[in-house]
Amino acid sequence: MTVTPRWFDALKKDPKAAEVGVEWLSPAESEARRRELLQEYDPLRGGARQNLSEEAFSAARAVAKRYLPVGLGPTVTARLGQKTRAWLLLDPASAPELKVALSPLHAPFFWLPAGQSVASLQEALAPYFLASAPAEETLERTERGLVGTGAREGLDLLQLHARYQDSAFLDGVAWGSAYPHEPAMDSLPRGAAGRVQASRFLEQSPTHRATFSFRSLHSRSILTAEAHEGAVEGVRLFIVRLRYRPAQQSALIRALNQRLGSTYPEDLPIDLAGALTGLPFDTEDTVSRALTPGLSPASLSFALLCLEGLAADNASAEARLRPFSEHPEGLVRQLVAHLAMRRGLSGLLTDMAARETHPELKQRLAEAVRRLASD
Repeated sequence: MTVTPRWFDALKKDPKAAEVGVEWLSPAESEARRRELLQEYDPLRGGARQNLSEEAFSAARAVAKRYLPVGLGPTVTARLGQKTRAWLLLDPASAPELKVALSPLHAPFFWLPAGQSVASLQEALAPYFLASAPAEETLERTERGLVGTGAREGLDLLQLHARYQDSAFLDGVAWGSAYPHEPAMDSLPRGAAGRVQASRFLEQSPTHRATFSFRSLHSRSILTAEAHEGAVEGVRLFIVRLRYRPAQQSALIRALNQRLGSTYPEDLPIDLAGALTGLPFDTEDTVSRALTPGLSPASLSFALLCLEGLAADNASAEARLRPFSEHPEGLVRQLVAHLAMRRGLSGLLTDMAARETHPELKQRLAEAVRRLASD
């Protein structure tokens, strides 16, 4: 028989636990759930892998073996009707606090620390079990990160869509760039009929960049995958934009970053962090730190492409490009000019045209300035 700590025994007797959606398990139910949990860490078919590396998945399996499921928490329902219930877990050997797995498919690195009381448990659950999805304009934080390229990671946008659609951290219904704002999708029928109807929301705009957007399953944040093509022939960048309400779980994200070697923002909701796992997430700051003296023109040009794609708006793009508009390498200046022309950065182009010494580039810059002035 498993011996549990006194604080946990007191927590189980607190009637307020039921008010936050908790259902405690009997010893037999706990053991059955433990066997069910460990099946998700089967090396061949475990659903808890969720794009973790082999090393991280093995470490997650070792941690999961120490824990005993002791309760079930609230449930979320995806747009097509799939229900996911949280699990409450305890390490009987150390038992410093309760842990919350928002889904049994989430590895222990993504489990929420929930303290030893109903109040601390409720505080951990609150950001992830909402009465309704927050409106887009109330998601006050935005982060953009490079997740890969067509050449280096072999990515394409459809592959990213499939990856995020299958993620246990996201609602699998997405919308394309034909919808500048999230369409009304909460009335979709459940099951197969809903999947057919949901497919119409994947339409892409003929005049805008191709994207797919998803809501995260619990915090109802928004993840948007963007395809950046055409700036330079043969180069395809894939950037993810995150919009969310800041979470107050920085210690959890710091530990996750240390474990996975990632650099996720420390205010990131844990379901967004889980969805990002397995690919880089290089922000503007990350790329800027790589701009060391002596960087080759080719490496510098690639970094500038990334910075331009990561820029949230024209002002940000100009701020990143301007320091390189006087670079001694003509190829670098040509790229800066090309990216500035694509965005219509008239101020930067005017300054470059005034001081450029290469005749052909100077002429191109002057023509671009005249075009923008006449538009």
